[in-house]
Amino acid sequence: MPSIANSAEKVPFGRLLGIFAINLDRSPDRWAEIERHFGHLEWPLERIAAVDARNNPQAVLSVRGQSLRFPPDGVAWNGHRNRLFMLTEEACLAGHVLTWRRFLASDFTYALVLEDDAEPQPGFAEAVSELLSSDLGVDIVKLEGVFRPGGRKVITIRQLGEHRLVRSLRPASGSAAYLVTRRGAEHLLAGVDQNCVPADDFLWSGAYHDCDVAHLAPWVIMQSGSASVIATDKTSKRAHVRAPFGRAARMPLLRALERLKLVWAAIKGRPLKLLNTTVAPWAPNGYNLKDSMALAAKDRKSSNG
Repeated sequence: MPSIANSAEKVPFGRLLGIFAINLDRSPDRWAEIERHFGHLEWPLERIAAVDARNNPQAVLSVRGQSLRFPPDGVAWNGHRNRLFMLTEEACLAGHVLTWRRFLASDFTYALVLEDDAEPQPGFAEAVSELLSSDLGVDIVKLEGVFRPGGRKVITIRQLGEHRLVRSLRPASGSAAYLVTRRGAEHLLAGVDQNCVPADDFLWSGAYHDCDVAHLAPWVIMQSGSASVIATDKTSKRAHVRAPFGRAARMPLLRALERLKLVWAAIKGRPLKLLNTTVAPWAPNGYNLKDSMALAAKDRKSSNG
């Protein structure tokens, strides 16, 4: 495998990789964990100060020029989930927007974007080095996941040591850790505009940004499972707001079109590629079952919330 230094000589834009971690000022303990996990690596680590929905809602809204259309905490209608898009979700998405802007203002060719509950698994640094040893070939590589039994249906792009770079037919929702190219960041910023969907959903779906999204299988970063510091009681605030007329009837069609575009992107417009579909492992070997059960429960709750 080529060394990182040799790889850096082949890329056209300054330094190879910067690590950008999104962290609230009131969470110094989480930043300490990020430094412990990622600060010793040869890639520079930079903290991105997250905007705080609890202490400064206006700072959250100002990142994308939003307003509260459904006071006190509803920013807009989330067409993907058919419910309100909350201020806390805008805060999370805004943190990513600030990170993409900061990355594009830097001289890095790639960015590793982290939320501050990201926790590397064994083989993480080696897998990232392997990814960077040649042209990435895609715009975004999702590096994290939560436990689910079995695997996922994929189209394999290439083998990377003990891992595979794949286009998933069942993508992992999540925004805790991903590699992104400069082109990818530009497309994410252009696509996010006034879209009001959580960062978890926005990232995996090319329907929003036309990025080529791949996954590393098995994933090499997990969320620590600690309680969200931006969470709020969403249910009570959403209960009194009904979906816009006709939205519920359109949802199945919208979801079907979104899934069709995902599959079309995965096979690169060539249906015969479906004959090459395989099942890739979801979680790394030896993943702690206790952690996996806790994170699966957290994932289900997030999906239903």
